[in-house]
Amino acid sequence: MKSKTVKVLGISGSVNPGATAGRLLQAIARLAGTGFQFTIFEELGDIPHFNPQLSDSTTNEQVLAWRNLWKQADVVIICTPEYAFGMPGVLKDALDWLVGSGEVYHKPLAALSYSPSMMGGENALSTLLLTLKAQNADFDKSTTSTIPVIRQRFSLEGEITDPTLSTLLTKVLESLANKCEKKTDSH
Repeated sequence: MKSKTVKVLGISGSVNPGATAGRLLQAIARLAGTGFQFTIFEELGDIPHFNPQLSDSTTNEQVLAWRNLWKQADVVIICTPEYAFGMPGVLKDALDWLVGSGEVYHKPLAALSYSPSMMGGENALSTLLLTLKAQNADFDKSTTSTIPVIRQRFSLEGEITDPTLSTLLTKVLESLANKCEKKTDSH
């Protein structure tokens, strides 16, 4: 795809080990091929609850490591389930730790939500995008999507079983790579 390897931070919006979000990120990494280097983060539960009084001066190891992962990534893919018509609280807390430190600012980003229902987690995606927009992340329609009826499109073994989903995710990866290239060219 390009000469530069794109460093991708994949973030699972679930704290459940073996959750669909993590397995979907692993499937995206396999789909991506050699032009991408993936780091998949599934430890949101280790990040403390956001405390605005500590956000500028925190020395919490998990928060510092979280911020560092964002700094090292060229692009970020967040994959989240929907809980109670929104993104999981632990994901919101983790993103709030980045508000004042600037790691999200103009970062090329993909946001994917999924659900076993026909709604595809559209409320989770909507709330996630509001938080990312407040932080000036670089996303658009080409890098955001809901994935409805996930159980019919993705196996329990972590394989994409629907060619339409494979095509969608390939396009998301291509859009991220293009955003990364444009960002690099502008510097």
